[in-house]
Amino acid sequence: MKGRKFDAIMDYLCYTDKQTEQSVKFYKNFTKQYFYISSCAVYNTQVAEGSLLNEESPKVLPVWKYSVDKWASEQKLEALFKDTDVKYTIIRPCVTYGDTRIPYGISPQYGYHWTLCARILADKPIIRWNGGINKCNMTRVEDFAVGVVGLIGNDLAYNQAFNVCGDETPTFNDVLDTLSEIIGHKAITVDLTSDFYAKEFPSRSGEILGGRSIDSINSNSKIKSVVPKFKQTIFLKEGIEKTINAYKTHNYQHGIDWKYDADTDRIIKKWCEKQGLNANQYNLQFVDYLGNATFEDKMTYWLAKYSNNILVRVISLGLQSVSKILQKTRCK
Repeated sequence: MKGRKFDAIMDYLCYTDKQTEQSVKFYKNFTKQYFYISSCAVYNTQVAEGSLLNEESPKVLPVWKYSVDKWASEQKLEALFKDTDVKYTIIRPCVTYGDTRIPYGISPQYGYHWTLCARILADKPIIRWNGGINKCNMTRVEDFAVGVVGLIGNDLAYNQAFNVCGDETPTFNDVLDTLSEIIGHKAITVDLTSDFYAKEFPSRSGEILGGRSIDSINSNSKIKSVVPKFKQTIFLKEGIEKTINAYKTHNYQHGIDWKYDADTDRIIKKWCEKQGLNANQYNLQFVDYLGNATFEDKMTYWLAKYSNNILVRVISLGLQSVSKILQKTRCK
C-alpha cells in the first residue's frame, strides 16, 4: 500500500466501533474518501413508527445489537474524521439482496437460501411472525450499486449519510407469495408471536424483535437528489427470479443450511405443543432435499433439532471439544 492513494475505500466489513476505529486509522492514509456501509437499522423505528424515515430521523432502537453497533460505528467515524482532509460518506442500505439472498426477514446464511425453496417444495412450513405484514425497502444489488458509485468523488456526498434503498416496500408475505409463484409451489406458513420466536431462536432474537417485527420504510429522496441516475429498476418478482436462477445455475450454491432447517422444525414443533396443535400435520423431519446429504449434515440437523435435550447438549459440547483439539493438532 505504501505510496498509493485511492479515490475511495469502501468498508463493508466493520460492525463495531472498535473495528471501525482500527480500519479508519489505517485506511485513511490511503484515500480521499472513506465509505462506511452502515444500515437503515440505525433508526429508532418505534419512536418514528409509521413515518417515512429520512437521514435525520431519531436513532437508535436499543434492541438489536447490530443496530446499536452500527450507530456507534457511525458516531466513531465522524469523530475520527474531524479536523482531517479525508472525507467520509455513510451508506445506509435497508434489505439489499442479490444472487445469494432471498429477501425474507429471518433467513438461512447467505449462499444457503435455497433452503427456503427446498422447504416449500417439500411441503415443510415457513415461519411467519406478525402475520407476515411487516414492510421494508427491498433493493437488488444492481440498483444499489448505481447509488453508491454515484457518490464516489461527489462533493455533495462528503461528510454525509445516505439511505441507499429503492422505492418498493413489500411485506414478507409478498416475498413468500412471489417465491411460491416463481418455483411453482405454494408456501405453507406457521404463524408465531415475535416474542416466542425470539425466545426460541436466541441467536436471532434482536433481529426478530428490533428489526423484522417492525416496519422499516425509508426515504431515498436525498440519494436521488445527489445521484440523479439512481432509481429502482428491478422490482421484487424480477429480483427474486434472478436470485432463484443464480441458485439453479450454480449447483444451489452452498447447499442447505441444516441448522436453520432444524431450528425451524424444532421451533414449529414446540409452538404446536404450546398451542395444542397437531405437529404431525407438518413434515418436521430430516429431508435430503438435494439428494446429497452427508452424515455430518444429518448430525448437524439432529443436534440443532434436539438442542434442548440434555444428552444432546453433552454430545454437542463433546464434539466441539474434539473439533478444537483437532484444529490445534493441525496447526502444530
